[in-house]
Amino acid sequence: MIRSQLFSGAARLLRYDRTRTLLIRGKGSKATTHSLDAQRQDGGQAAAAGGSEKPGGVQEAADQQKQQQLPARAPLVKNFFIGAVDKELLAYPEVIAREDMSQLQNALLPLKNYFSECKEQEPEQTSGDNLKQLGLYSLNVPTDYDGRGYGWSASLMASEPDSAETSIGLGLQAHRVVVDLLREVGTQQQQQRYLPALGSGQLIATEAIYEYAPPEDDYFCTQATLTPGSNSWLLNGEKAYVVCAPGERQLFLVLAQTQQPNVPGSLGRGTTIFLVDSQQPGVRLGEQHPTIGCRGTQMRRVHFDNVQISEDQVVGLPHDGNRHSEKLVRASRLRSSLVGLSLAKRLLNELTQFSVDTTQCGVHIKDLEITRVHLSRAMCSVYAMESMLYLTAGLLDEFQGQDVTLESAITKYYTLKQLYAIASDNLGIVGPKSLHSGQPTELGLRDAAQLYTQGESIDTLSMFIALTGLQYAGQAMNSGVRKSRNPLFHPGHIFGKFLETTSVENPKTKMQLSEHVHPSLDAAAQCIEQSVARLQMAVELMFTRHGNAVVERQSEMQRLAEISTTIYAMWASVARASRSYCIGLPLADHELLTATAVCSQGRDVVKTLCTEIFGGNFVNNDNNLVRLSNQLTKSKGYFAVHPLTFNF
Repeated sequence: MIRSQLFSGAARLLRYDRTRTLLIRGKGSKATTHSLDAQRQDGGQAAAAGGSEKPGGVQEAADQQKQQQLPARAPLVKNFFIGAVDKELLAYPEVIAREDMSQLQNALLPLKNYFSECKEQEPEQTSGDNLKQLGLYSLNVPTDYDGRGYGWSASLMASEPDSAETSIGLGLQAHRVVVDLLREVGTQQQQQRYLPALGSGQLIATEAIYEYAPPEDDYFCTQATLTPGSNSWLLNGEKAYVVCAPGERQLFLVLAQTQQPNVPGSLGRGTTIFLVDSQQPGVRLGEQHPTIGCRGTQMRRVHFDNVQISEDQVVGLPHDGNRHSEKLVRASRLRSSLVGLSLAKRLLNELTQFSVDTTQCGVHIKDLEITRVHLSRAMCSVYAMESMLYLTAGLLDEFQGQDVTLESAITKYYTLKQLYAIASDNLGIVGPKSLHSGQPTELGLRDAAQLYTQGESIDTLSMFIALTGLQYAGQAMNSGVRKSRNPLFHPGHIFGKFLETTSVENPKTKMQLSEHVHPSLDAAAQCIEQSVARLQMAVELMFTRHGNAVVERQSEMQRLAEISTTIYAMWASVARASRSYCIGLPLADHELLTATAVCSQGRDVVKTLCTEIFGGNFVNNDNNLVRLSNQLTKSKGYFAVHPLTFNF
C-alpha cells in the first residue's frame, strides 16, 4: 500500500511538472509581454521609425503588446460563487523572463540603497529631485515617452523600495495610478501631452476624487458645466484628502458630476473625468488635513473656482466616467495594497527583531508560545497578501483584458484588514513601551489606521465584493433558483435536491485541484475545494431564501465577502508555494508549511461563516442584534440603566 501511494504521488508530481512546462512553454514570448529587453527594443524601434512624437509608433507598440498577451480567461473569483474553478490558474504567473528579472533586480539596487540610507531622515526631508533622478516617476510610463515601460508585475516590484516608506509611497503610488489610467484610456494627444512630463517628474499626478462632505442625492458636490456654443467646461467645487507635493507642479485627476444636455433630472446625470493642471487659473490649494498617520504626506483640500477645462482634458467620453473609473479604482486598489503590504512586512520584521533581542524574567520573548503563534499568524497573513497581489498583477500582464475586478478589490480588502490586525496585536507583545510617542509600534499603528480608513470604506468594499459576486452568480443560477423558489411547479427539481448527499458539513467535490499542485499540498488543495463548494451552496441558499431582497441582507453579504476573500488568499498561497517548491527556491519547504497553515485556518473560517448563513438570522444572532439596534437608535445611545438602580 505504501509503495502504491509513493508511485501515485510520483506520477502526480510528474504530471504536474509536465503540465506546468507545457503552460510556460506554450506562452513563449507571451509570458514575457512586459520583459525589459523587449520593451527597450520596442521603444528603440519606435524611435527609429519616427521618434516618440509619432502617434503611429505608440499605437503600433500598444497593438504589439496586446498581440503578445493570451486571450482572457473566465474570471477566477467570480466563478468561485458558482462553484467553478480554473485549474490552470494554479500555475503561478511567470510574466518576467529570467534574464529580465536579473536586470530588474540590478536596477532596484540603487533604490534599495537610497531608501535604506534615508531611514534615519524624516519623509519630508527626502528631496523630490532625488526621486526624479532615481526614475521613480517613470516606472510605468511607456518607453515611447522616455519611461521604463514596466508592466503591472514589474512596476509593482520596482515600487517596493519606495513603498517601504509609507509617506513617500502614498504620493508615488497616486502618481502611478494616473499614469496607469492614461496608458489604458488616454488619447494619443493626451499621452503625448502629459506622459513625458509625468515620466520626468516635471509634472506630478495625483487623484482628486473624495470630498469632505459628499451630497446626499448627487454623485459629487464638484460639478462641471458645458459652456454653450463651445466644447469647454467650467469646473467648480472642492476635493479633500488630495495627496500634494509641495512646491511642485501637479496634475489633478478630478471626478466631477455633469449633466447631459437636453436630458433633465437624474436620467441625464453622469460623471466625467478631467485632467486639471495646478497652474490653471482658478485652482487653489486649501488647508492641510492633520491626519492620524502618514504625517510625512501632505493631504490638502483643493478648490476649483470657475476653472476652464478644454475638450482635450476630458479622459474618455463626457458623462461616462463611471465606466472608466473601474480601471482607475482597479489600479488604485492594487497600488495601495502594495503600500499596505510593505508596511505589514516592516511591522513583522520589527516585531521579530524585538522578540529576538528582548528577555523577560530570564526567558527570550521569542521562545514564548503566544509570541511564536502571533508571529506565525502575521507571517501567514503577509505571505497571503503578497501572493494575492502578484497573482492579480500576473493575470493582468498575461491575459488581454482579463477581468480582475473582484481580485483587486479582495486584495485591498484582505491586505488592509490584516495590516490593521497585525499593527494592533503588536501592541500586546511590545507592552507599555508602545505608548511612547514616536515608537515604531505607535507609528506603525497610526499608518495602518490611516491606510485602513483612507479612500474606500472597508464596509463599502466588502459590500462591493459580495454584490459583484452575487450579480455574476445570479446570471448562472437563475434557472435553478427559479425552480427552487417555486417547488410546486418543479417537483422533480426539489426531489433531486433531497437526494443530494453533499452538505455544508461534508461537501462533495470533483475539482481534483491536487493534480495541479505539488503532492505535498494535497491537503491544502482539498481545503480549497471544500471551501469553494461551501461558498456555492451558501450563494444558492441565499438566492432561494431571499430572492431579489438578498441585497438587503448586508450581514450575510459581509460573510460572503469574507468567504470569497479567504478562498482567494488560499488559492494564491497554494499556487505560489507549489511553484516555489517545484523550482527549488530557498526555504520553499517553509512556504509549503505557510500555505498549508493559510488553508487550514481558511477552511475553518469558511465553514463557520457558511454554517452561520445556513442557520439563518434567528440562529446566528443577527435578529437579536437588529432588534437591539432599533432601541439603540430610539434612545439615541446607550439605553441600559445603571446596574445598581432600584425600581421603587
